Amino acid sequence: MDTPITEEIGIYVEIVGVANCELPLDRLDTARDFKLRSCRKEGDHEIALVFIPETRRNTFLRKVEQYLDPTKDGKKGPKNHNLIDSIAEIKLADLRSFWTDDPTLFPENPSQPVWWELWLKRRPTDKDPLQIARDLAERINAKLGNTSISFFDSVVVLIKASAHQLEKAPELIANLEELRRAKETPNVLIESSFKDQQQWVDDLNTRLQMVDGSTTAVTILDTGVNYNHPLLSQVCNEQQAERWDPAWPRYDDYNPTTPLASYNDHGSRQAGLAAFGDLHNALMSDDPLLLSHWIESARILPPVGTNDPELYGAITVGTAAKLEIERPDWNRVYSLAVTAEPEREGGQPSSWSAEIDQFASGTEDGKQRLFLISAGNNRELSPNLDYWEQLHLAEIEDPAQSWNALTIGAYTEKTTNDAPEFNGWSPLARAGDVSPASRSSVNWSWRKHAPYKPDLVEEGGNRLLSPDHTEISNGDVLSLLTTSGRTTGRLFEVTADTSAACALVSRHAAMLMAEYPEYWPETIRGLLVHSAEWTERMWKRFGLLHVQHSPKVAKEIMLRSVGYGVPNLDRARYSANHALTLITQDELQPFTKDEASNGSPDPKLHEMQLYQLPWPVDVLRQLPPELEVKLRVTLSYFIEPNPGRRGYRQRYSYQSHGLRFKVIRPGQSLKNFRASINDLAVAEDYDGPEGDGCQVPQDRKPSFEKDEDGTVASF
Repeated sequence: MDTPITEEIGIYVEIVGVANCELPLDRLDTARDFKLRSCRKEGDHEIALVFIPETRRNTFLRKVEQYLDPTKDGKKGPKNHNLIDSIAEIKLADLRSFWTDDPTLFPENPSQPVWWELWLKRRPTDKDPLQIARDLAERINAKLGNTSISFFDSVVVLIKASAHQLEKAPELIANLEELRRAKETPNVLIESSFKDQQQWVDDLNTRLQMVDGSTTAVTILDTGVNYNHPLLSQVCNEQQAERWDPAWPRYDDYNPTTPLASYNDHGSRQAGLAAFGDLHNALMSDDPLLLSHWIESARILPPVGTNDPELYGAITVGTAAKLEIERPDWNRVYSLAVTAEPEREGGQPSSWSAEIDQFASGTEDGKQRLFLISAGNNRELSPNLDYWEQLHLAEIEDPAQSWNALTIGAYTEKTTNDAPEFNGWSPLARAGDVSPASRSSVNWSWRKHAPYKPDLVEEGGNRLLSPDHTEISNGDVLSLLTTSGRTTGRLFEVTADTSAACALVSRHAAMLMAEYPEYWPETIRGLLVHSAEWTERMWKRFGLLHVQHSPKVAKEIMLRSVGYGVPNLDRARYSANHALTLITQDELQPFTKDEASNGSPDPKLHEMQLYQLPWPVDVLRQLPPELEVKLRVTLSYFIEPNPGRRGYRQRYSYQSHGLRFKVIRPGQSLKNFRASINDLAVAEDYDGPEGDGCQVPQDRKPSFEKDEDGTVASF
């Protein structure tokens, strides 16, 4: 074995727990004997990666021997049973033992050099982790990245090496914590020659295939889509392109001979993501790409100047209507990543948002429509203020307060910086956290009457922070790759922020709509929200808020910052992860006008729906009593807005019926449950709900630990 780089030497072992049993992590991470590096779960087993110093190896063996020796048994059982009882297997660790990323991302070719995230534990007595990384790179002949990220007790560096090269790392360094695959960056493709870009496009075109008879589309309400782009021409054409003013060109055509001419390809960039997703993934794959939906171009922005704000709503809806006239039977996802400063108080309905709400609800023509709107971007990021605080100060823009639309914010997983021009710059946001430029409704002055926004967040890229923390850059390296608005030459571009996130979720919505054409737009919207979850980092944010505020306030801040989290398309399509999804599409008339009310304008309660879930009772009874089962209910419906300017103080003014749902309690009778939600039944003999109240799931009760931001709770 080579001479170790770190002063401390020892071995790494994997400790596999008994099925459905938690490992005693506190006993596997002591100051002297054992050092816990990571813990992951595979199936029903927890697996801890532990470093045992050479000087303490006999200590661990002695604990096992004492456990096996009947003469050492105490009153409560074998000696050291609190440590050993939950252990099913102990084995030497290999390189995969340190892998905490998606298992499918582990390099298939062990000889091919790739970029890795190397996580190194930092303790006060340890050698400088950055120097350890430099020594390791030199020793195994690897390339070290030009940036690092420092957390409370960890340092993350980028290293380019093969799996074979890195196999030496566990033997050389004692503070290796985990390995992850560094996220790919778009720089290579953006900076490639025009000839190479054309070859990349040609290769992808040979792998594209549209589903036969597809009648689903993402309608991009923007600056127009260049349907002559060699990739976009596969999903869009002149017949699928409209504009508000017939005198406008359908899109801005870039002319290199007149570089100062008006040119805005925002719509084409949106179209690339809405059609193909992050283009980097599609280009790097060799697999066929099956397309389930088309792209429609709806130009709502003029080639020069701006629209009259009073016409924003009419232009948006009117341009969409033109496309519906041409293809009335198509199913559409309307994608709008054009926003403006609020007309008045943030969150209050505007003429623009009210027009979208009315068009989506189908109040006038009986046809419901699905709109997705970006939350807007914070264009004034400061390096001197935490980006989470800036998120709360940046209010969601008009018309993203629309009740019927899905409002899309941005989060990020992009932290890899391999751009030479940004040597030493660090990603501003941590992986899994909100994207720095996203906006929230935390400080809407009208939030008491406004919906929680954003509804969802999706990948929107990151920002780079200069080494002296005085400058923020939106370099291409942390952005998403997409199509440009040019027909030749530079065919690729980058995009980011909530616009990119909106396009990605629009793609997901269209794929669901194509797969389930009988589902209502409200149902597609509900499926996306139902599939969403907060990332681990978001749960830690909630934990910090939980320390500072009541649970109710903490929950509201999170919902107004990141909504219901990141949608999962596979979960929405296939009820993944053993989650059974039951979908009901139904109608009811919740209110009625009481003729005896003597002219009162207030409606009266009329109908409600009771749904009995088809529980497999016999199967449930066979489950262990301690097993927790999670029920998630998502109610999705479109409001019939009242866009009049009268304050919207009453519950039924703007947001119409304001539907809610309740779940019967364990042990509660159906009669009592009806009474608990029915004002008419409450009047006589209602004494309150029967049965047990809801409990906080054990896996979401906070336990407090240290983080780089201070004390936070983890779940």
